[in-house]
Amino acid sequence: MKDKSFLILKDKKIIKGILILALPIMVSNILKSVHDMVDMYFIGHINESQEVIQAQVSAITLTGPILQICQALALGLMIAGTAIISQYLGAKEVEKAKNVSGQLFILSVTIGIFFNGILYVLAPFILKWMGANPDTALYQYAVQYVQYRSFELTGLFLFYAYQATRQSTGDTLTPVLLNMISVVINIILTGIFLLRLHMQINGAALATVIGNVLIMPFCIILMIRRKHNPIALQIKDLRLNVAHMGQLFRVGLPAALSQAFTSLGFLLINSFIIGFPTHIVYAIGIGNRINALLLFPTMSIGSVLATFIGQNIGALQVERAKQSLKYAMLITLVISIGGTILLLLARKPLVRFFINASTHPEAFQFCVYYLYFLLMTLPLMGIFQVWTGCFQGAGKTGYSLLLATMRLWVFRLPLIWLMMRIFKMGPPSVYYAMMISNFGAVILGTFLYGFIDFQPNNEKRYSLFKQVKV
Repeated sequence: MKDKSFLILKDKKIIKGILILALPIMVSNILKSVHDMVDMYFIGHINESQEVIQAQVSAITLTGPILQICQALALGLMIAGTAIISQYLGAKEVEKAKNVSGQLFILSVTIGIFFNGILYVLAPFILKWMGANPDTALYQYAVQYVQYRSFELTGLFLFYAYQATRQSTGDTLTPVLLNMISVVINIILTGIFLLRLHMQINGAALATVIGNVLIMPFCIILMIRRKHNPIALQIKDLRLNVAHMGQLFRVGLPAALSQAFTSLGFLLINSFIIGFPTHIVYAIGIGNRINALLLFPTMSIGSVLATFIGQNIGALQVERAKQSLKYAMLITLVISIGGTILLLLARKPLVRFFINASTHPEAFQFCVYYLYFLLMTLPLMGIFQVWTGCFQGAGKTGYSLLLATMRLWVFRLPLIWLMMRIFKMGPPSVYYAMMISNFGAVILGTFLYGFIDFQPNNEKRYSLFKQVKV
């Protein structure tokens, strides 16, 4: 704890501190992108017809935002927990930090169980609402995949709570190790279920569920274990505390809405593309997964920045908080620009790893073309992630909500509708609108930054340091 606190609050080499704390999260996020690719990769190698393979991969692509919407509230609470606990630790309010962690634990488990049931029941209706034809294989596979994956939500939400508490103390390594265990289990089981037991998309979903559920006991043990854990949970921390629960919702609700609106936006985008030929939906799904290999590392910088800014605001170190933002932006631009150049040069071999060019020539060509546009906007997405981390660390999650909402609902979705329905541009509408919306989001984020004063008690309504009883 001392070493991590020194890096966050005192070390003059801020870039070093950001990189040390971000590296484990980068690894975790890359593992997450690998985690998302596992199902697609193994399904692409099952002994089935090309039509079945394309339908199953397309089902995974289309259902991603559905799962993300259900995760939105847990992610919002995780963001709130990280910000609140970081600021309490920066202000030496350890008991309050522990109690917030306990409330976060209770909320995450409760929400996970609730959404498990809701998603399982509503999956068929959601797919119909998106425009999927119940008589098609795509619909059947999509419903099956969502219903199986719903059973991972409780374990996943608990992991988010654990990650928030550890990240707020500066421990970004332990969650990565747990994530790594989950991914390895997922890879092994997916291979066994699909290639040995000849299961299909249900086997891929089941392997993911088992991988996430098996790390639940470790999360619980590590949250109550006192060794190397300054905010180890006790029974008293798990008692309902209305004031701290209110803090989590007050700060977390805008972040949750931001996540939900973003996922809902992508759900609507998927409802647009569901009418495209199957090979295009297939190609878009693969392209998005490859793009995530570089997007997730830039997201890790934003996550660490939230901790840096949160703790430095709590310690009343305004200038250091601002310097953290400046260096985080520099690191992100270097990673995103350098990575974009490398992936642009290697995009054909990467696509070929997932799509057989000889059996799926149209999907292969479209994916290579689509990936070009995705990669060209990555630096803009990196800047967007830095602004998001800045606003979250400052406790201004409402700004994150505004930024995410404007990017998708004001810029991207209307542009896609206009290009597809009025100008009849077809599939290119998706990536042209994406480029324009990302550029608009960067401009808006820069404008909103002018309203951040890096003060913990700027507004009593949103104050993270409002006096509450533990």
